[in-house]
Formats: sequence, C-alpha cells, structure tokens
Amino acid sequence: MDGFIRHRIEGVSVDIEVIPAARQGFAARFRILGDGVNEPDWHAIRLAQGPFATRRQAEEAAKSAALSQIISHGLPRH
Repeated sequence: MDGFIRHRIEGVSVDIEVIPAARQGFAARFRILGDGVNEPDWHAIRLAQGPFATRRQAEEAAKSAALSQIISHGLPRH
C-alpha cells in the first residue's frame, strides 16, 4: 500500500496522502485518477500548498486543490 486514501470528488476518484512536512506540520499530496479520462498528466502527483498545522487541514487543502483541478478540466459529473 502506498499510503494514499481514495476519495470521490464530483464523481471522480482522487487519492490523497497526508505526510509530515519537512520542518513542522503536515503536507498533502494527491493524484486524480480520471476514471477513464485519457489526459497525459492526469495521474501526476500534486502537492497542496502547505504546511498545515493538522492532518485534517492538509487533507482538506488537498481536496480543495483536487476539486479545482477537476473543475478546470470540465470532467463530467456522475
């Protein structure tokens, strides 16, 4: 297992992993699975801006960043 936890955001699968930040706090990275969308960089791992004081804040930031990415690509919602 690679540490990512699967979420559904606007009908799209998104994996999020919260990790300790280098100096203090937490960071989060995410990858959007695309569910059949064939875009070359879709599965790239992206970082949410951070660091954050709590794991929960880092996870919410990653969800928000993933949602922005999904909306900007205009994926169909289920």
